[in-house]
Amino acid sequence: MKNYLSNWNFRRIIYLIGGIFFVLVAINDRTWWMIPFGLYFISMAVFRFGCASGNCEIPLQKKDSELQN
Repeated sequence: MKNYLSNWNFRRIIYLIGGIFFVLVAINDRTWWMIPFGLYFISMAVFRFGCASGNCEIPLQKKDSELQN
């Protein structure tokens, strides 16, 4: 459990909070079709897949001319 909680970053926390918000709003407003969207964001944060794992970032690469100078 200690290792699981140590790998959290800001993006995963935002996904978790956003997913919980979607689920709570859907339950409160009785818009049941929104619950899967909230559960998707919660699962991204909890199971660390998709952008919550940091795989959506584009690595910054310098051009060859900048590296030679």
